[in-house]
Amino acid sequence: MRIFVGFAALLLLFPYSGHAKDITEADLRAHIEILASDDFGGRKPGTAGENKTVNYIATQWQKAGLHPATGSDSWYMPVALIDRIPLRQMVKFSYPKRKQTASIRVDNDQIVLRGAVQSVNLSNAQIVYVGYGNLPEEDMAPIIDGKLVFMLMGSSKRENISDYRRRKANVIAAGASGVITVISDNSRFERSSRRFRRASTGLDWEKRHADVEGIVSRAVADKIFDKAGLDFTHLYLDAEQEGFRPQTIDIYADVSVETLIRSYQSHNVLGKIAGSKPESGAILFLAHWDHLGECRSEHAADRICNGAVDNASGIALLIETAKRLAKEQMDRDLYFLATTAEESGLLGASAFVESSGFPLGHLVAVFNADTVAVSPTGKRIAVVGRGHAGLDEDIEKIAQAEGREIDTSDKANAFLKRQDGYMFLEKDIPAYMITSAFADQAHLNLFLNGRYHDVGDEADEGLLLGGAAADANFHVALGRYFGSVDSFSEKSGPKIAIDRKLPDRVTE
Repeated sequence: MRIFVGFAALLLLFPYSGHAKDITEADLRAHIEILASDDFGGRKPGTAGENKTVNYIATQWQKAGLHPATGSDSWYMPVALIDRIPLRQMVKFSYPKRKQTASIRVDNDQIVLRGAVQSVNLSNAQIVYVGYGNLPEEDMAPIIDGKLVFMLMGSSKRENISDYRRRKANVIAAGASGVITVISDNSRFERSSRRFRRASTGLDWEKRHADVEGIVSRAVADKIFDKAGLDFTHLYLDAEQEGFRPQTIDIYADVSVETLIRSYQSHNVLGKIAGSKPESGAILFLAHWDHLGECRSEHAADRICNGAVDNASGIALLIETAKRLAKEQMDRDLYFLATTAEESGLLGASAFVESSGFPLGHLVAVFNADTVAVSPTGKRIAVVGRGHAGLDEDIEKIAQAEGREIDTSDKANAFLKRQDGYMFLEKDIPAYMITSAFADQAHLNLFLNGRYHDVGDEADEGLLLGGAAADANFHVALGRYFGSVDSFSEKSGPKIAIDRKLPDRVTE
């Protein structure tokens, strides 16, 4: 009798499990070999490789029986992007001294600036120190509007401090004409400055960028604030206090910045499987399609970062999951989203949640697939978002039914803010990244320390697809479980509890 009850429970959990064949390694490899071929050029946004990539995804979904979900007949959602490369800069800081003005000498290699447009000039801009810049926009605006803001990058001990990206956007929205971020650690400043001097990609939206943005070393910050009679160490500690308020500093800056600008349009791809009970909510599966394009010099024998693991493997999973679920009638609508510009800071996902017109509040759950082809076996899975998105017990039920073992450590959550699902978590929508790759620390480290973001990430004999195939089938199981009102009856998940102390994803 117990055996019968247990079997019946599994049938209730996955009532459609006999309708489709399992996804195999060969199924995934067929897509990866195409998407990660040299013909696709590394899938960089704004290139011919993008056109081939998004067309391939849309074609595969159309063949599977999905329909465009952009509000028109098109599969493609435009995402306006802008690349900016610092060319030249001139910055002079000054302060009043005995009824005159004295200059502060700053080495050019200790401060890096770029402009929102090709040529920007700020004259006699007063400096305001905002600490972490975490106050509400309306509280900061009267103090920082039109000013040159110095803010902190690092994580705070205060629980209510949000991540750097959100804090910087908050300061810009409050009207700062310039935002200069102080990086306290010397080695981190060196790494950040090298990255800052290269092309930086952002969303090309009005008021998304300050007129001038940059980074500065702690040594320069100490020097500048010392001339105003202030100890920057004390200011740093002041920012940790609950009652901290932005502080106007008696230091002024003349800034001239020349920046190479390129504006262009990229695309997300969005498809849908209509459910029989759309009023019960919707499920969203996503993966980013983009990679780095040509990442070596023109003299290198191999110049293309093909991105087989990162993230042709996630797109392959998305395509095959859609094929299986399109053959079954779900209660809820199932959406499939392929995002652009993840490598530049989760930009495609950010654009989707901010401007798509998509009814985000209708989403019951979101599942992201990224870098899945790392582990040779899929027995053990990591759940990025575990403990933060409210659906843990349901995922454990599915894992038990599928014969998967969940990694109960918190190691995988180090990647929580470094993947597209986090953009949905910020909107209080339950979002997870469930994968064997992040539960296999040895193979993950081997990839991250070797092929990751390099020309070696190719669809060759070294591609490990055992775990990816198991992950793909697990995503089909996720679709069946959460797509059914019998197995998951709630229209929306529980309240999100995001750990604000997790590491920032910094995208300068």
